Amino acid sequence: MGVKEMARGETDLLKQVLEKLMYLDPPIKKFPVTPEDPAMAVFFLDLKDVCYITTKSDQGRDETMFMTSGGKAYFSNLRLTEIEKRLSEHPHFMRTSKFYVINLTKIRGLKVSSARDLWFEGLKEPVANAVTSTYLADFEKKLQ
Repeated sequence: MGVKEMARGETDLLKQVLEKLMYLDPPIKKFPVTPEDPAMAVFFLDLKDVCYITTKSDQGRDETMFMTSGGKAYFSNLRLTEIEKRLSEHPHFMRTSKFYVINLTKIRGLKVSSARDLWFEGLKEPVANAVTSTYLADFEKKLQ
């Protein structure tokens, strides 16, 4: 099986998984993040709008960033591991690397290599190495 056939097969599988996930009712629907408006103490972000969650420590920030399909970033002071624990029962989110927790329903494409680059709904640029080899087997299992 060539790379093109494998990629086409993964694309079909991804479509099937996304269709199934859309009908699951997640236990947590909103997540508290830092509000843009200083008059608010907390802003509750709809998780259905989140493409991925990433640590920003690589950019000198201690915050964790939630990226939405509208290209808007929201921040939390919680560590990625704490967010992952809180979302552990959420069927749409999974840890895919040291730096990412992704929303499976927002994936629109992927590139097959030693890791996986992912394209998300509403975002122009792919997230490089969004799924690393450590998490690849679990990611592929979710897609079956």
